[in-house]
Amino acid sequence: MASTGALWWMTPLQAIAAVSAGVNCGASGLQSVMVFPLLELPEVPAIYSAKQMRWLLHWSDRLFPRVNALSEILNLSTTIIAFLKRHENRAAAEKWPFLAAAFALNVATTAWSLGIQVPMNGGMRECARNLENKNGDDEKSEKEFRRLQARWKPRALVRASMMLASCVVGLYTVYLDGKYI
Repeated sequence: MASTGALWWMTPLQAIAAVSAGVNCGASGLQSVMVFPLLELPEVPAIYSAKQMRWLLHWSDRLFPRVNALSEILNLSTTIIAFLKRHENRAAAEKWPFLAAAFALNVATTAWSLGIQVPMNGGMRECARNLENKNGDDEKSEKEFRRLQARWKPRALVRASMMLASCVVGLYTVYLDGKYI
């Protein structure tokens, strides 16, 4: 599985999978640590925070599921190939458990996102629409919006941690390729 061996072509796939997991991690982490605190400031009227949140969620929903899917598919395919070649190739035998771990972390991220983040995103979108339609004069929607914002941030950090772990494990498999050159 080394870069110069019979399965040399797997190294770039592993690197792409690791980098895409890292991009996904960075996006979740930055949203949680940098963007959300600004949108939660009491001085920022809820209607402006809601508009920004809808914009952020719209573009996040378009880009990051695709990035996660790329990482997931590449980790799955390299895991299967390494597993099938584990008796023929020493590097494949050593790497397949790590590739499987990276894939499992991708699947966990997807499950976490679909089960926890997506429903919260929908709730924030609904509250944001209500606030926009009533020019910010919907106290119930504002309270629910602020509550969901506060819940979203730590959960996004959990998601980012899973993607970071997938990235680290994936990069380790790339490092293992250099071991057999």
